[in-house]
Amino acid sequence: MIKNLIFLLFSLSFIFCDLIELSNIIIREHTSIGHLLVKLNTSINQRYSYRFVNNNYREIQQYFSLNSTTGELRIAMDIDRELICIHHRHNQCKFLLKIFELYNEKLYYIPIIIDDINDHQPIFPYKTSEIILHISENSPPYQSKLFLQQAYDYDYIDNQNQLKYQLKNFDENFPFILELNNDLSNRLVLLLIETLDRELIDSYNCTLYVTDTNGHYTQLYIKIIIDDVNDQTPIFEKDIYSIELSENTSINTKILQVHAYDDDIGLNGEIIYDFTDASKQYNNIFSINNKTGVIYLHSLLDYEQRTSYLFYIEAHDLGKEIRSSQTLINITILDENDCYPIINFQFLPEINSNISNDIIEISENYSIDKFFVKIFIIDYDSFNNGNISLWFEILDNNNNNNNKNYQEFHLYQINNLTYLLNCTKSFDYEYQQIYYLKFYVNDFNLNKLLQTNKILTINILDENDNQPKFLQQYYQLKIYENNQPNIILTKIETFDPDNGENGRLTYEILTNENFLPFSIDNNSGILRCLDIFDREKRSNYTFDIIVYDHGYPISLSSKISIEIFIEDINDNKPIFEYDKYEFFLEENFPLWKIFASIHAYDYDLNTNLYYFIENENHFHINQYGELYLKNFIDYELKNKYFFFIIVTDHFFQTSVPISIEILDINDNKPQWKNPIKNFTNLFINKDQIKIGTIIMKFEAIDYDNITNGNGLVNYYLNENYYFLNLLNNGDLILNSTPIIGYYLLNIQAKDNGKFLQYSSLIKINLFINDNNTNINKFYKINSLTIIQRFILLITLFLSIIFIFIFIISMILIIICRYRKRKYLSYIKYQKNQLNNNNNNTKLTNDHNHSIDSNSNSSKLSLEDLHQKHLVDHSSSPSYTGANIDIQHHEIIKPTQTTSDYYSNSSKHDEDTDELADEQRSTIINNTEWSIEKILYPDWLYKDILMTSKKHLNTSTFNNINSYQTSIDEKQIISSNNQSSPKQVRFDYQKQIRSYPHLNTTVQQLKTRTITTVSNNDIHNTFI
Repeated sequence: MIKNLIFLLFSLSFIFCDLIELSNIIIREHTSIGHLLVKLNTSINQRYSYRFVNNNYREIQQYFSLNSTTGELRIAMDIDRELICIHHRHNQCKFLLKIFELYNEKLYYIPIIIDDINDHQPIFPYKTSEIILHISENSPPYQSKLFLQQAYDYDYIDNQNQLKYQLKNFDENFPFILELNNDLSNRLVLLLIETLDRELIDSYNCTLYVTDTNGHYTQLYIKIIIDDVNDQTPIFEKDIYSIELSENTSINTKILQVHAYDDDIGLNGEIIYDFTDASKQYNNIFSINNKTGVIYLHSLLDYEQRTSYLFYIEAHDLGKEIRSSQTLINITILDENDCYPIINFQFLPEINSNISNDIIEISENYSIDKFFVKIFIIDYDSFNNGNISLWFEILDNNNNNNNKNYQEFHLYQINNLTYLLNCTKSFDYEYQQIYYLKFYVNDFNLNKLLQTNKILTINILDENDNQPKFLQQYYQLKIYENNQPNIILTKIETFDPDNGENGRLTYEILTNENFLPFSIDNNSGILRCLDIFDREKRSNYTFDIIVYDHGYPISLSSKISIEIFIEDINDNKPIFEYDKYEFFLEENFPLWKIFASIHAYDYDLNTNLYYFIENENHFHINQYGELYLKNFIDYELKNKYFFFIIVTDHFFQTSVPISIEILDINDNKPQWKNPIKNFTNLFINKDQIKIGTIIMKFEAIDYDNITNGNGLVNYYLNENYYFLNLLNNGDLILNSTPIIGYYLLNIQAKDNGKFLQYSSLIKINLFINDNNTNINKFYKINSLTIIQRFILLITLFLSIIFIFIFIISMILIIICRYRKRKYLSYIKYQKNQLNNNNNNTKLTNDHNHSIDSNSNSSKLSLEDLHQKHLVDHSSSPSYTGANIDIQHHEIIKPTQTTSDYYSNSSKHDEDTDELADEQRSTIINNTEWSIEKILYPDWLYKDILMTSKKHLNTSTFNNINSYQTSIDEKQIISSNNQSSPKQVRFDYQKQIRSYPHLNTTVQQLKTRTITTVSNNDIHNTFI
């Protein structure tokens, strides 16, 4: 759009600009590039801008360059006048350049004239530099002309009138002169000035030169061909052609060639040979080649019929005016001995014969006493050539000359030219059906013996003396069902040695059935099926075939049995018992239990049917057609299944539609849809609502089937409010004026299942007010903001956590206090036992000293347990108050770690108490921290240990009664460094029995190093 606007403004500027016309500028073509033609800017102080006018000679502007500032116009390309002024070559080459100056709005007209220089040579208007002209040889002199096109020159200064022409290099006796035709065509003319004769000179050559004003020339080679006319007559080489020809000359033999010549050329000199009209009667005897003049023998000659032939041959050319000449042909026939003897047969009238082919037919029952052929011989030659003799031979194609039944013939001579023939043995058609007798006759010419032979054919006629026979005793055929109709089953092979009607056999089917789907060709015995067989309808056919000949007067026949079995192919689709199946199935039907059976059958033999379900994964069918439920079904998800069961015999397949309707059971409870959640608030202004108005519509959905009542929901109001009425369809109706206040409604939605009913309960907050009641008091709880609710929720959560921690702490404290009380009871019990046994202290001490002397140390005090950490609380002996009996007691090194000990000690009732206030500092200063330090701290037993030191002098508790210890079996080892006390208990047992200690490890059992206790300890120990 902008370009168009600029162009429009630029064009309008031409209308109001100053026009300056300059004088003609003459430029010689091929002036050097860069040559200054004109300078438009004459002032150096002003600003100029020069442009070519676009619509002015744009194709010419490319040859010039314009300086937009100085206005200098120079030559930019080589200027060729013949290219620029291609349409004005012979006129002045002039054009007008337009230059526009933008600032001063001046338009310059500069006429340009391109001056021509002679830089081109003349050119003839022919494609090549050589041309061919034709002229007839009978053209009259000074009247016959050959026209030539003048040459032309691209230069303006060389027009046609300034070109010069000249003939050069022409042949001797050149019969043409060059002239310029003065008519409008302005053509050059070669004028014939002498008579032409093509037979003497058939062409002439010359060169035509054309020269321009600058001496440039061009030459044109001219060849003038003299065209022939038919002015010469064909001339034979001889006037008469005579030859002698034997009468035995064969057909198509070349017997003579005639020749004529013609000096003309082309069709005028082409010669055709033929019989003259009077001689055409000999065309059947002789023939001539029209092109070469060769005469051939067309048919056989016979000297006895004609001895010579005379006829004429004509030669003519093919010119428009035909010229011709004739010559005589004389042919003399020479006689030869060419007559062969002749044999003729004459047959009896009662014998069938073919005289032309020398064939006779004789019945095989023909009598041997009768002649059946008369033979005549003759020779048309004279003298010795006419004397002839006859004999014959039997041609046997079966080579059975040595057979004893070989047929013999006899020839009887009546005279020199007549003979009779008969047979010496009876004929037998079944042995030989045809005989060939070759008769020979020759003359007695010694120089040239001529012989003739002739074959007599004797056909033996058959008599019906043989019965037809089958090649097989019976036929068992097989054909597959669904065959193509009219196919060949087999060919019934039979043979009958008889001939003709006697041996011509006819086949027929013999059956008692009304229709038999088979046919047999009466003549060939080809058995065909007429119908398409179905093995399922019929599996075999049995019938007879009779064959009989056509002998007369007696016809002979034979019969054979045919059995045809129809072979089965898989051509029947499996068929279901019903076209469709419909089943009803409860949705809680167990998996993999048969609920239906489908059966299909196939009429084909040995067919294995395979059942499968298409595009359904809830059901399964086995190979017996039994249907199972493979996946759980749900009436509420899908209440009807429709699919296809396909049965296939591995080639055909059939499908049957299966419709399974799922029966609903009451397995869903109603689900509330309106309202969705409990404690929905319902506000009623009793002053604004009318009695009988539905104040709320309750709706619950039960996905069970509604038709059987499982999905039919009824609604019940559990409270008996006089002013409310709940209908079965869920409409809550206001019956009477209610009292202001809050009511909790329990709405029950219940289905109508036959055997089992489900229900759902929802609670509704009903607030009843009037126009004077502030409704805000009913839902202040709902006025909390989201932030307040969040803070309340966090506070509730932290409170729950604190309560849980407090409960756990209290439980731990109670456990510790219980364990401490129990342990203190144990120590008090021990203390009482020691006070009762003061009288026996000496005995006990003496015994302890004896034990101490036998072992390094068997005394373990509570103080030692705490300070030296040598107590093995998993294998120490148990003691009772007054009577301590120990048998086979061993002290072993524990194999458990501290944590293992407490895992075992969890089986015992070890008790500890909480820390005393004055003893808490002791556990804080302890550097070792573990679960055992917490449950069994040192401060817990500090006061007990101190007490035991005051009252006990020894740490060994002795049995008042006697005890026995095997010193050899004792083993005393150090226990693990554990600060927890050893837990023991005491009992009295008179009878001692060895038992493994409860803390005995599996490894100790395997190595038989165990800790044993008495039988009574089994029931009283609490370790």
